[in-house]
Amino acid sequence: MSTTTVTKIKRPSKGQRIDTIVESARKVFCTSGFQKGSIDEIAKEAGIAEGTIYRYFDSKRDLLDEVLRRHYSILFDGVEQTLPIIEGASNRLLYIIRRILLMISEDRSMCRLRQIHARQIDDERPSLSHDQNRRMAALMRNEIKKGMADGSFRLDTSPSIVCYMIGGAVEITEYSFMKTGRAIDIDKVTESIWRTIHSGMSSSDATAESLTGLVERFEQAADRLDPK
Repeated sequence: MSTTTVTKIKRPSKGQRIDTIVESARKVFCTSGFQKGSIDEIAKEAGIAEGTIYRYFDSKRDLLDEVLRRHYSILFDGVEQTLPIIEGASNRLLYIIRRILLMISEDRSMCRLRQIHARQIDDERPSLSHDQNRRMAALMRNEIKKGMADGSFRLDTSPSIVCYMIGGAVEITEYSFMKTGRAIDIDKVTESIWRTIHSGMSSSDATAESLTGLVERFEQAADRLDPK
């Protein structure tokens, strides 16, 4: 008498299904855009019914938030785990700048999603991108304050202004990367940004650089970063 063996098909866990949905949403948003990309298209990409997505996410906006949250968590997890083992506020700030530039250069499609879609959402709900930018600025301000406390940076340094300068330089770099398609020379750009910023707040300079000199440095840095 023969016996029939029934093989049970293992269903994906809740976590695995959510991972599939989020990754499918990322692909659709990056190719079709947030506005044009539909839940139906995401469901087809994931190989599931449209209704299944609504079991885990209330809206397309919730999906976008989760895509971006996971994207940013890779950056923040790496930075926050590494900063404690780096000696010196200057080295820690330099590391933060480099990691941000690496994030930009490694995934052009996510740059496009952040720039074109996430920032164009017009409602009362805060943008996750803006929240994460503030989180990164808080990390940098904290390191600047540590440098001021240990004598690495001048006491009259404005942590907020330095953060704005770094953010502006990074944004120009990202814009150039998206517009020209040219790869980012991580080492060169990091050094250019840091040399320009550091010259204005380093306590090792016997004579503070004049305002005119700083302006000239920033203009030169912008010329190197701006696409021609």
